[in-house]
Amino acid sequence: MGEYDAIVVGAGPGGSAAAYWLASAGLKVALLERKALGRDKVCGDGLTPRATKALIEMGVRPATESYHRIRGLRVLGAGREMELDWPTLSNFPGNGLVAARRVLDADITDRAVEAGVDVLDMTEAVGPVREGSTLTGVMWVRKEHVEGGGVVKADEGVLLAPFTIVADGASSSFGRSLGIRMDPTYPLGLGIRAYYRTDRHDDDFIESWLELRKDDLLLPGYGWLFPLGDGTMNVGVGLLQTSKKTLNVNLNRLQHDFIDVLPRSYGITHEGATGPYKSARLPLGGSIRKPCGDGFLCIGDAAGMINPFNGEGIDYALETGKLAAGMISAALARGSSTELVDYQVALRDIYGGYYRLGRLFLRMISKPELFRVMCQIGMRSETVMAFALQVLANLAEENGGKLADRAFRGLVKVAERGLDEYTEPDIPMPAGVPSRDRVEV
Repeated sequence: MGEYDAIVVGAGPGGSAAAYWLASAGLKVALLERKALGRDKVCGDGLTPRATKALIEMGVRPATESYHRIRGLRVLGAGREMELDWPTLSNFPGNGLVAARRVLDADITDRAVEAGVDVLDMTEAVGPVREGSTLTGVMWVRKEHVEGGGVVKADEGVLLAPFTIVADGASSSFGRSLGIRMDPTYPLGLGIRAYYRTDRHDDDFIESWLELRKDDLLLPGYGWLFPLGDGTMNVGVGLLQTSKKTLNVNLNRLQHDFIDVLPRSYGITHEGATGPYKSARLPLGGSIRKPCGDGFLCIGDAAGMINPFNGEGIDYALETGKLAAGMISAALARGSSTELVDYQVALRDIYGGYYRLGRLFLRMISKPELFRVMCQIGMRSETVMAFALQVLANLAEENGGKLADRAFRGLVKVAERGLDEYTEPDIPMPAGVPSRDRVEV
């Protein structure tokens, strides 16, 4: 193994997308994945129109034809049920998709291979190689499975490249070796899910249950049902970790209880689970304050780029992967790394206002009574909930559009105020919420 133009650590959607875009620009790229390709991941498996667009741009469309097509969101709360189609927009497709991560990841990695990327699975980036303060490569260890179970070290070495993209997920062990840390004042989400056999596997809607409870306490989170069209459904719960009450929630029990409250007509039972519960921590809202350094950029979950409104990360992994690849390609073409210093600014310009708005939303729903009132008001109006769907999925016309599009962009513009130098201006809490209970995000 020798030198490359760029190294990508992590072959999830973001890492494989970044590798694809780099190779498409004519660069020599190595993509490292510490596990075997095609493994299962903890995820809801849902792809909004935003993610669908990113896949189409990469030419993954032939594979996505086999994914389960979704026309919108069914939301349940405050004793009501509502079906909402994805908004009709000129800049996004009118449908979403559901695909198991083992399938999605493999399809995106295949595109990277087709573009000329060298994929090294079972190969972990275990440490940085530096010249002074600049990252110039990675130390790697390759493992292989042995008879009877387990893995052993098969080989080790060094890969060199002027630039590295860190895409190894929310835990980002390689990112930590570079000094990347999540801001502890930012919100953290928790998710747990399992797959269940059900006749509803081919539903046209993904489903969200707004009233997630523990001992009659309304929790800041939601339950989801995402049909895969293959006889199974991804069912799980997401929870905002904001207080001692949520810290003490047993996720396994919460998942178990959520299955119990589903209507019997759904045919979803504990006995119908096809595998164990799997859970994950979700760093929300741009929680990595400086996701870059000399010679490297962090993307997707490794950069904390998970949507604070709904916990989705695939969209932003794909988008930041393309963004990072573009900046590295430009830097190599010009023989200068100055473009990389603009990465943090670009993230702020593209996502800063929206993520700030999302963090304010999380602060509001962390108050049970306020969350309950918001659910009651929203579920009385299809217009309100359709607008909420646009906001939660980050879907709007870039310019012009309907009143909802303009209102959405206006909210983001308001939230952008005070973002210079990453300052956190004082934003008043809604009336009736004591300031001493304020959660800093």
